[in-house]
Amino acid sequence: MQDLSELSERAGIPERMLRFYVRMELLPDLPAYDESHVRRVAFVRALLDVGGLSHAAIRQLLRRVDTSEPTFGELLGAVQYALPARGSTAQDQEWERARGRAEEFAAQRQWRVGADNPAWQTLTQVLVACEWLRQHDLLDLLGAYADALERLVAVEVELLRRKGDPETAATSMVSGTVLGDIALCALRRLLHEHFSRSVDDAAKFEEFMEQAESTADSAESPKARRREK
Repeated sequence: MQDLSELSERAGIPERMLRFYVRMELLPDLPAYDESHVRRVAFVRALLDVGGLSHAAIRQLLRRVDTSEPTFGELLGAVQYALPARGSTAQDQEWERARGRAEEFAAQRQWRVGADNPAWQTLTQVLVACEWLRQHDLLDLLGAYADALERLVAVEVELLRRKGDPETAATSMVSGTVLGDIALCALRRLLHEHFSRSVDDAAKFEEFMEQAESTADSAESPKARRREK
């Protein structure tokens, strides 16, 4: 057991910040703390500093954790839904068509996703913008994006599952989602330059494309079998 100063040392955060967490009801006011509170401090810090959640949103999420003892999947889902999402909603036919297209795309791939997932808003906004800008090539790439991300996210979720306790996994999910989105964007831009230069070397580029198609075919085959079942 440890007092607030010892918790500060274990969690790597100033004691004054922990007192602020206590005042904001993000950390309980106790005479002694244990390892579960070290994990709680890491969770709160990730939600605040990385996830950008408000104190009120974090309090609501913590109350759910403390009162209902959610399963691994329920906690990760709650965190995912709490994270801010880009995009805005509209109540017009164009928006409704785009939302329907997004839902149809997910249904065809047999994704099990709640109707109120904030990512629907972001994807719908992208589809609407593509139509405005007549960027149909980007729409055609959605399937390729999904193929790559299904493999990536399966690995991510397995790594989270191995964390042991749900709260530690949720902390990693906040960082992984927010920072992972940024990392993917950065890597994509680096690769744009790499492959734009590789186009000049026709033989090398053709070799890469053959390898990419072969990898995609091998990944699609078992996936297609699963969908037929």
